[in-house]
Amino acid sequence: MKNLYMAQPNSQYGNSVYFPYAAGSLVAYAFEDEQISKEYEFKKFFYKRLSIDKAVESIENPFLIGFSCYVWNYEYNKAFAKAIKEKFPSCVIVFGGHQINSGSDICDFEYVDYVLLGEGEESFRLLLLHLCGKAEPEEIPNIIYKQNGEIKRTKSEITCIPQRVSPYLKGLFDSLIEEEELEFSSILETNRGCPNKCAFCDWGNIKSRVRMYDIETVRAEIDWMSEHKIEYCYCADANFGLFPRDEEIIDYLIERHAETGFPQKFQATYSKNNPETVFRINKRLNEAGMCKGATLSFQSMSQDVLDNIYRKNMPLTKFHELMRMYNQNGISAYSEIILGLPGETYESFRDGIEQLLEYGQHMSINFFNCELLTNSIMNDPDYISRYNIRSVIAEQHQYHVVPDKNSIKEFSKMVVGTSSLTEEKWIDCNVISSVVRAFHNLGLLQCFAIYLYYEKGVKYTDFYEQLISFAKNNPQTVCGRAIAFLYGKYKKILEGDGSFTCSDPDYGELIWPLDEGTFLMVAKEYFRFFDEITPFLNSFFDGDDVLPELMSYQKAIVKNPYSETVDLQVKHDWFAYFSDIYQNAYSGLHSGDYTLRINAGNIPHNLPDFARDIVWFGRRGGQNIIKDIQYINKNTD
Repeated sequence: MKNLYMAQPNSQYGNSVYFPYAAGSLVAYAFEDEQISKEYEFKKFFYKRLSIDKAVESIENPFLIGFSCYVWNYEYNKAFAKAIKEKFPSCVIVFGGHQINSGSDICDFEYVDYVLLGEGEESFRLLLLHLCGKAEPEEIPNIIYKQNGEIKRTKSEITCIPQRVSPYLKGLFDSLIEEEELEFSSILETNRGCPNKCAFCDWGNIKSRVRMYDIETVRAEIDWMSEHKIEYCYCADANFGLFPRDEEIIDYLIERHAETGFPQKFQATYSKNNPETVFRINKRLNEAGMCKGATLSFQSMSQDVLDNIYRKNMPLTKFHELMRMYNQNGISAYSEIILGLPGETYESFRDGIEQLLEYGQHMSINFFNCELLTNSIMNDPDYISRYNIRSVIAEQHQYHVVPDKNSIKEFSKMVVGTSSLTEEKWIDCNVISSVVRAFHNLGLLQCFAIYLYYEKGVKYTDFYEQLISFAKNNPQTVCGRAIAFLYGKYKKILEGDGSFTCSDPDYGELIWPLDEGTFLMVAKEYFRFFDEITPFLNSFFDGDDVLPELMSYQKAIVKNPYSETVDLQVKHDWFAYFSDIYQNAYSGLHSGDYTLRINAGNIPHNLPDFARDIVWFGRRGGQNIIKDIQYINKNTD
C-alpha cells in the first residue's frame, strides 16, 4: 500500500481551527475509485501550522503528499515540501489550490513533481491512477509535471465532477475530533461555481457553470455537524441565497440546531442579486440565534469602477430599504468596500463612504485593500498594464490570532496605485476608511456625526476629514497619536516593510487589523480622548446647549474598558432619536424630562478580555454599542 498524506495548514483562532475541507474533498472523491482504494492508504492530514521539523518527523514512508495552497499557507507549504523531499527523496510532491496557476513559481522548484490547476478532484484521481500505472500523464487535464528534466503541460479544460463525495460522511475528519481537544469549524458546500466575473475575485477566471450538489448529501452533512457538536459552519458557496432551495437548507439547519444546539452559528457569502431572499434567510437565522451577519456588498460605489471590474451593484434605494429592514429586525448587516480598484479616486472612494453612511450603514462597513489574487482577472498582465496597477509585497497576517515568532511568514501582493490613484492618495483612502471604522462604526464619535448630519447638514465625511486635520494639528492628543499611527503604518507598507496589522501588549498577544487597533488605542485612554476632543466638537456646535447632554450619552453607550451602568438625566430623548435614525425613520429630537438607564452589563474591565469579547467577537453589526437602554423617567413636552 502506498502511503498518502495531505496538507492544508491553517491558523488557529484561540482553540478553534477549520477542518481541511479542500484536501478532504480530494481524498474522499479519489478513494471512491476501487483501484485507488486498493493501491493507497490515506494516513493523515496536516491542518495546523506545526513546526516543520515536528511535522516531518510524524511522516512514515510517504509515497505522495498533496498540498492545498492559498495566500495564508503558501510559503509554509513550500518550506514543508522542501523538507519532506530532503528526507524522503522518492516521495511524490503535488501542489494545487487557489494560490496556484500556470505561471506560479512553484512549477520551477525541484522538490515539486506535479502541479494541479483549477478544480482538483478529477485531476487528482487520475494522477493517483497514473502513479500506480493505470493512466498516462498526458491524459490528465490541467496538470504540470516534469519528465526527463523537461516541464510538461497538459491540456487545459473544465473538469466538473459527476458527484461530490463528502469528506464528513466518509469519516475522514472523525479522527481529528477524537485526537485533538479543539473546536473545529466546518465548511459547507452546497454548490460550486459563480455566474459573476468580478475582476478582483478568484471566481472571476473560472469559466464553469454553477453546479448544485445533491440536497440529501447536504442534509446529511448538516446532520454530521450537528451530531459532532460543530459550533461554527461557514458556507463556501460563492452566492448563497441564489437558489430557492437555499431557504430549505437554512430551515433544515435551524431544525437541527433546535434539536441539538449545533451548529451554533452559520455564515455565508451571500448572493448579490437576491437581496429579499438573503434577508429572509438572515431573519430566520437571527430568530434562531444563529446569525453571524448579512453581507450587503458593493466593493465600490463608482460606476466607472464597477464597469472596470465587471460588476453590477444593487440600487441604493433598495439598499436603503434593506438597511431599514435589517435594523428593525435587529439583524447585523455589513457592507464591503475594496480600496484600490481601477478607476477609483480618493474623491470617489470618500463619496462612496458618504453614500453608505447617508443610507443608514452606521454599524459596519468593512474595508479591504485590493489584493492581486493569483487566479483573478485583475492579476492578468494585460489588465495590470491597462490600468497601470502598481503593487507591493506585504507581510500577510490573519487577524485575531496569536503570532508565532518562529512561524514562516506569508505574503500578499497588494495594490497601492493605479492610473486613477496615486500612492499618496492610497494612504489618504486608507486613513479615512480606518477613521470611519474606528470612530463611527465602532462608535467613538458616531452620535456626534449623525446629529450634525441631520440637524446641521454636515456631511459625515466632512466631519471625519476635519477630525483627521484636527489630529494632525494636535499630535500630542490621543486622537493625534492614533491618526499619526495610521499614517505611519501605511507609509511603511509603501516602503515594503510593513503590514496591515498591529498589536498592543496591554491587550494581550492577539494581532489586530489597523481600524480595531486604532479603536483600542483610543479606548485605553477613553476619558482623556473625550476631554481633548471637546474643542473640535465645539467648532461644529457653536454654543449649542445640547452638546453636554450628547457628550454624556455618547460616552455612556460605547462599550469601553471602564463602562458602568449609568442613569442619565437629560432634556432630550436621545435614545428614541438615534433608534429611529438607525431604522431609517428620522423623526427629530424630542424635548422633555428623561432619565435613561444605560445598562453596561458584563463588559470586561480587563483589557485583554475587553479586546477579545467586545472588539473581536462584537466587531460586526454594532455589537460594541450598548443596546440595553431603558426609560426610568419619561415626561414629554
